[in-house]
Amino acid sequence: MNINQHLILKRPVFFYLYEDSFSHLSICLAEGFKELGVPFYSNINYWKLSEHPDEYLFEHNPEITPDDCSIVVLDTKWLHSKGDFPENFFHPGRQYITVYLDEMDGLTIWNPPLEQFDLRFRTHYNKRSKHPENCVSWVFGLSNRIIEQTQDYPQFQERQSSIIFNFRVEQDQIITTRSWFKFEAGFSFLNSGLLVFENPVRRISKQQIIPLFQRVLNIDDRIDQFDQPPSDSYHALQWEQTGKRHHPQYYKRLKESVACAGFAGCVIPYNNSGEFLVEWWDSWRFWESLAAGCVTFHVDFDKYGIDLPVIPENWRHYIGIDLEHPQDTIDRIISEPNILEQISTEGRQWAINHYSPVPTALRFLETISAYQNAKNGFFETSQQSLEQTINLPLRKINLVIFPDWSLPERSLSLELKQILQTLANHPDALDITLLLDNRNKTDEEANLILSSVVMDLLMEGEVSLGSEHLEITLIGQGNSNQWSVLLPRLLGRIQLENEDQTAIAESKADQLPCYSLDCLNW
Repeated sequence: MNINQHLILKRPVFFYLYEDSFSHLSICLAEGFKELGVPFYSNINYWKLSEHPDEYLFEHNPEITPDDCSIVVLDTKWLHSKGDFPENFFHPGRQYITVYLDEMDGLTIWNPPLEQFDLRFRTHYNKRSKHPENCVSWVFGLSNRIIEQTQDYPQFQERQSSIIFNFRVEQDQIITTRSWFKFEAGFSFLNSGLLVFENPVRRISKQQIIPLFQRVLNIDDRIDQFDQPPSDSYHALQWEQTGKRHHPQYYKRLKESVACAGFAGCVIPYNNSGEFLVEWWDSWRFWESLAAGCVTFHVDFDKYGIDLPVIPENWRHYIGIDLEHPQDTIDRIISEPNILEQISTEGRQWAINHYSPVPTALRFLETISAYQNAKNGFFETSQQSLEQTINLPLRKINLVIFPDWSLPERSLSLELKQILQTLANHPDALDITLLLDNRNKTDEEANLILSSVVMDLLMEGEVSLGSEHLEITLIGQGNSNQWSVLLPRLLGRIQLENEDQTAIAESKADQLPCYSLDCLNW
């Protein structure tokens, strides 16, 4: 299993960061780069990894300047804090690609200085809205901090039958300065003032949806106060670094609840067509609740034009509500009592598969590569899919097992036979790839055992195996970077009676959902 070396940059990435800000988008990228082995630097030491004074995610090296790098990244927090770009940022002799991470609340601004960036990664993207040509769709996504705080979640049946519905603000207004906005009639410039939105989604949901939810779930509208830091030193550090966003009590509530409302943005008419868009849709809670295994509610992304790099499927990964027909959502929940548990599991896995740091970093590099194709550059990347990158025959459903190869061959073969027979006869067998970790067994030895098991099953005539059926492959000895790419593509790990616990820990597969053989439902 080899990561394509074209993903390795010839030159590092450089980040401009402001010490008193919380640059979530930059943190997610850097965490992914770190796992992939992509070098990066910044103008300051930033984002403490622990209470130790010298452990930072971003490190400043006075010998590395932006001109030594292939990509230079600047985010919204820098402009809000500094008011202008770094000196000589767009100098005519630059040979780096400039990237702006735009998580600006409200409508997309069309300020001419932002058009100087080669690429502008814009959260809150709506596919039916007009955007500057350098804009691409992006999202808040998940950092390692969020994933770590939400990973020890209880079984669905142990959760409280409640939905968290406790927004602090309605998002009905935003203060803005020196901003150009694009409307149907043209551009409008606001030097300083307040934008007021007539139909914020949170207000609509409070008035029209909460009363309906009371039929199926308890409403948890308690608002936590996080003005005081947590007593634990690690949580206090994260509370400080995130601008009071981090608090263990908040994540505890998410993990204990069946559902959470992640509504955000405002409803806006679209081209006098009678249809509506939702602008400013991205929210912290949408991602945090997905990671916590809550059933996450928002508006129907497809109906309201919401766009993100990989779009979730309504009623599989989240529940998207048609604001004109909210009763339909309640009726379906009542008629399909098991659907909430299914969405809880699949929604969390979808978010981690596509929006944890490694896939986020890879997607960033692929986007840069698409842009780079039009230029003679200082790095090479590949737009290959992740499946091609790790050179494995992955499918829609990818599962992994960690056999204990030290077992007597008869015991090992019996357990493998049971697994292969179950999966080969599964209704989704055509969509399944089963990966067998064999780091402690040579490919030749493992293949002999596996071939014997497959032959026995074929002789019995009750299963079919091969490229047209269940896919089975060995993955051998992979390094940590390779596992970082593979893990987000896995649905989970099948638990064996006898497993290689060391291999599971080394590959970090203990973070995956774990399925018993008699409970393979997804």
